[in-house]
Amino acid sequence: MTDHLHDKLGERLDHALGEGMGLYFNTHWHPKKVVRRQSYLRRTVMGAVAASVAGLVLVPHLHPIRQSQASSSERTLAAPALSSSIKQVLQQFSDEQVQVIDMSPVYAKYPMAVPTGHALTLSGKFTLGQITGTSLVLKLDNRRNVLGGTLFSQGVPIYDFVGHDATNGQVISPHPSSTPLKGTWVAGLPTPITSFAAAGPYIYLTHNNTWAVLHGQSKAYWAVSPGPETNNMIDTISALPNKPNDVLLVEENPSGQSVGYVSTDRGRHWTTWAIGAATFSNVVAMDHHYWAIVNGTLQVSQTGITWNTLLTLNTKRWQVEDYAINPANSQQIAVALVPVAGTGIGPVLETQNGGQSWHQLPHFPALGAAPSSMVMSPSGGISALVNLSNPVLVRYSPTTHRWTAIAVPSNGQQVGVGQLAASPNGDLFYGSPTGAIYRWVKSDSQWQYIAPPSASAADSSAPYPLEAIGNHQILAGYDNGWSIFVISPSSSR
Repeated sequence: MTDHLHDKLGERLDHALGEGMGLYFNTHWHPKKVVRRQSYLRRTVMGAVAASVAGLVLVPHLHPIRQSQASSSERTLAAPALSSSIKQVLQQFSDEQVQVIDMSPVYAKYPMAVPTGHALTLSGKFTLGQITGTSLVLKLDNRRNVLGGTLFSQGVPIYDFVGHDATNGQVISPHPSSTPLKGTWVAGLPTPITSFAAAGPYIYLTHNNTWAVLHGQSKAYWAVSPGPETNNMIDTISALPNKPNDVLLVEENPSGQSVGYVSTDRGRHWTTWAIGAATFSNVVAMDHHYWAIVNGTLQVSQTGITWNTLLTLNTKRWQVEDYAINPANSQQIAVALVPVAGTGIGPVLETQNGGQSWHQLPHFPALGAAPSSMVMSPSGGISALVNLSNPVLVRYSPTTHRWTAIAVPSNGQQVGVGQLAASPNGDLFYGSPTGAIYRWVKSDSQWQYIAPPSASAADSSAPYPLEAIGNHQILAGYDNGWSIFVISPSSSR
């Protein structure tokens, strides 16, 4: 049977299992267009479902979860008929009772917008040698064969394996007690900000629908944005590092539509961009260009007035969730895709020639969600933050061609959304949901702790915005204002 027919069979199996057993695996994530199937496929699918309903294949240790726990389904997950591959993996970990928490579709064959498998999340007690976890995520193909998995302890990844042999994996070392990073906080303005941009000697800021530019010791004045005067607008500002007078200000209305305004004289005069109202997010200004996600796909602009598509997508099926650009080579870009039909896990694509051609990177880990933030190092390594109940950091090595999970610093109570930033030299800055900031030093793979600028900031959510300014400064925004942390020369490399 061809891979294409296997994909059809997997999709129809999901549908049939839902109708026959009450086992709904987020069927609303599947493409709306029904795939036609031949009569012998129909007989095969329904025969398999009938055997499952009759109890011929049943795992006694999986229990239904309560309705309140089913985060993405309208019905309670029943005890599924799991494959022998899944049962063999579970037997390697534990013979105790486990629960199905979620089953998310995985789309690993771009441009085909049909699930190629699932990420099955289980909770319970999982023991492998000296390792004990509380949840297990298995990556499955459409025939329910296990392709790998990640073991978590209270939301922190502790073990990772590829294939169906769970014993042939690697331990994910917990981060050491974070060493305090020496440096000084320089207070900014006591006003929360929605975006920030540093270009040459200027710092541009936005607060709701107002903006300001700082230069040296001059006093900052908040100006009303050039668009319609309304308090419901949220502004984002960017500036070109090599042309610090050039600014792009984008206003987003409550419906999610944005209009952009461009200035070449630091905001004295504005010109409306030429693309009309559009969905617009994740803008990056680097060298002489702006990049952003515009109407679901990645686009680039030299002026901010007109925009060109770098990745041509069928935006009825796919959209870009986030992207990362190599700070040393803007021709190298990686994008994370998600299906428009839902919140499944899509592929990660990469270009080495500025978007002329794209290739798919090895499968992104099936952690149950797509990356919410991505950055790239000068060597081409990719770091992605996945905001689950606890944030998880994964890194892709262009040398080994593999994704690896990294345990981010945690006090065990960091439930919420984290933030990720990177300096040009490849060091990472992680903003914890507790308000703390950590620097991951690429040279020795160690975390360093940055104490928040105030006690109130330490008790808030993750700092936003969180932006690296060169290799030795980091800007962090909190509810009570923003500050810049200047790393001590003795801690710089």
